[in-house]
Amino acid sequence: MKKLHYTVIAALLGLTLSCKKDEDANKGFSENIQNLVSKEMIDELRSRGLNLNEGTNPPVIEGMYLSSPHELVSPYGEEDAYEAGYEFDDLKIRFSNQDQQNLSVKVDLKGSTNGSGQGAFLAGSANKFTLFSEIVSHSEDGDEDPYTATQIRIFSGELTDKGIKNLQTALIMKAKTDPNDVLIPVGSGRIIKDGNGLAEKANGFRMAAPEFPTHLKGTTDIQK
Repeated sequence: MKKLHYTVIAALLGLTLSCKKDEDANKGFSENIQNLVSKEMIDELRSRGLNLNEGTNPPVIEGMYLSSPHELVSPYGEEDAYEAGYEFDDLKIRFSNQDQQNLSVKVDLKGSTNGSGQGAFLAGSANKFTLFSEIVSHSEDGDEDPYTATQIRIFSGELTDKGIKNLQTALIMKAKTDPNDVLIPVGSGRIIKDGNGLAEKANGFRMAAPEFPTHLKGTTDIQK
């Protein structure tokens, strides 16, 4: 009887530890993410409407997606020239080389500005994810307002078979070379979303004319 009692306790303990492990996998951020963004930054972005998905079991997000319309949710401050609802140039996003062990992924951006990730790390569980990255972007060759910018980029949403549902992206300007002062100030940030609630899957990384209509004002989301 005593042996059976010990067996039951061991089984219950194992179940408790298993549940705790599953619970832990759905909470928190990895050390790499905590080294990239501070808790204060996370708290501020959440207070401004950014949904952040925690956990260490994110879905595989590899693929190309188009944020269109690329709609402003939260301006960087009262001095921002654009209000919530403004539509920036469309943004195409490519995720590749995902490593589920290190929770890392490569990210590239394409629009009227181009950018590549220097380090991108994932959080999330089930179909929901949040990606934290440091992106270096630059203006197109021959642009009359040349610049290079280093920004913290966060992408958050829910993976579906059609794309990313409720995609949001936040950007925080970390450093810049901007002789004509066309970019948002260092230390400031915006929150943007896909305006129709779904960043659809894209077939290629090049911005085709129908995806990047000429009637837009030609303002990227990092410009003033």
